[in-house]
Amino acid sequence: WEAISQCRLSGGMRLAIALGFWQQITGTEAVLYYSADFLQNAGLESPTERLLGNCFVGLCKLTPELIAMHWVDSFGRRPLMLISAVSLFLSTCLISTAFYLHWSPLVVVLFLCAIMASFSIGLGPFSFLVASESLGLSERATGMTLCAAVNRCTSGTVALTAVSMYEGLGSGGLFAVYALVGFLSLPFYYTTIPETAGQTLEEIASKNAAAANIDKSTSTRQDGDVELETSSKYSDDSIDEDNNNKEKTVEGSFA
Repeated sequence: WEAISQCRLSGGMRLAIALGFWQQITGTEAVLYYSADFLQNAGLESPTERLLGNCFVGLCKLTPELIAMHWVDSFGRRPLMLISAVSLFLSTCLISTAFYLHWSPLVVVLFLCAIMASFSIGLGPFSFLVASESLGLSERATGMTLCAAVNRCTSGTVALTAVSMYEGLGSGGLFAVYALVGFLSLPFYYTTIPETAGQTLEEIASKNAAAANIDKSTSTRQDGDVELETSSKYSDDSIDEDNNNKEKTVEGSFA
């Protein structure tokens, strides 16, 4: 907590916080909470049909997680999360188009299922896994606490704003916003997600420590260069001042 109070977060803690944020900001929580409303807006008037559609969406959230559980060590965390992020973005774009063009309610149900399946194949179950594996032992408890706190705050924000955005923008506009957010998340996942499959926690911690030492040594070297430049400037100023004093002394003696 001392590092947090002084705003000195390690790379692993920054990654954990970012993973907690990006996992929820793409709107999957809104799909889970309000799928029945989206189905009604798509044209499913019967409560029984909406209930069946809602159950199917939930099933499409659970099943991919069970499948991904068997792939995560052989296929890798990073590929699954990248596939998940890209497919989530595409699915959100498609369902936004479906609402704008008034496609069949069955198509909307399939795209809702695609959104939840895309989320569950990677981002849902493995964001916390990658976050915990990227943290050192001494900072894991604090880092995962921050990750969970940011994750729940983001989830609550998405859930609280979904209805207002839905009323103001409509279903198509709401999912267009989530698609834009999903697109913005792609560079983050591509550039920052490490591959931790097949490595022990000690190996991952060693790599993170080595990277931290490199950053620290670079920062120290830069600080040293600044101090050297400053001291050199002060030395030059002192020399100039001594020369001026000597000139004044010589002038006084001649006077």
